[in-house]
Amino acid sequence: MDELKQIAIEDHYADLMKSMDPLFVMDNLRTGLLSMMEKESIKESSSTRRDRSRELISILFRKREDLKPFEALVEALKKTDANHEVMAKDILKTYKHDNGATLFTKVSRNSLSDAGDIEYGLKK
Repeated sequence: MDELKQIAIEDHYADLMKSMDPLFVMDNLRTGLLSMMEKESIKESSSTRRDRSRELISILFRKREDLKPFEALVEALKKTDANHEVMAKDILKTYKHDNGATLFTKVSRNSLSDAGDIEYGLKK
C-alpha cells in the first residue's frame, strides 16, 4: 500500500482498533483481495477483536498498490455499518488533506510579453 495511504490509516489507528469489527469489514472486502490463508490468519490471530483488527490492517499494508487495498478498506468500512462509514470518511478526509492542498504546479502566462516565463501556483 502507498505510504501516504498508510499514514492516513495510521492517523485513525486507535479508533480503528477500538471500534472496527474486523470480521465484518473482511466480509465486505472485495473478492480476491485476501487469500484464504490471510482470512484464516485474521480469524485465528487472537480471541480479541483488537488483535484481529491489527492483523487485517497489517495484511492490507503489505498489499501491492495495484490491488488498491486502501480503496478496498474504505469501501468495506462504508458497507459495514454507519459507525464504520464515519471511520471511512475520516480516513479519506485525512488522506485527501495530506495529499492535496500543498502541491505546486507550473502555470504558464498567457501574455506575449511574458512568453517563456513560468509562475508557480497552488494546485487545487
